[in-house]
Amino acid sequence: MLRHVASRQFVFTLVLAIAAAMPAIANETHPNLDAAAILDQQRQIRVEVEQRSGRYKDMPSAERTTLLREQDKVFTLLRDRSAITDLPEADRIVVFNSLESISAIVNRAPEEKLVCERTRKIGSNRTETVCMTASERRARREADAKALGDRNAACLKSNSDCI
Repeated sequence: MLRHVASRQFVFTLVLAIAAAMPAIANETHPNLDAAAILDQQRQIRVEVEQRSGRYKDMPSAERTTLLREQDKVFTLLRDRSAITDLPEADRIVVFNSLESISAIVNRAPEEKLVCERTRKIGSNRTETVCMTASERRARREADAKALGDRNAACLKSNSDCI
């Protein structure tokens, strides 16, 4: 599972790096980075969601509301942009996370939604982008809670001051 996350994170980082390194003379933008293509796709989805037609006719209202809210973020951030790479990195991550949320709702696969965030490693001022699926985040939370519980139990058993 970690290999899968590492490969998805690597691909995401590679796409962002390639996009940033593209020469200005290139006239074509990759479809995954082209703001107009993304906005067109989201508009098509929105029309079907609002009309409650096609694959969206039986969508629960909570999912519909979430999808529309995530689309609003994408529309706001990509308005007047030609490519995702025109955005600051923090906004690129917001767009990426919103598109992943929309994809998870549309494909009915919430556990496969990839969520990225900028974090600082302990003891460092450098930030890094960490991406994990919802199921991987849940598994990590559970493992951390278990480790903490095991540590607390060991401290109580040994009757020592564990810091």
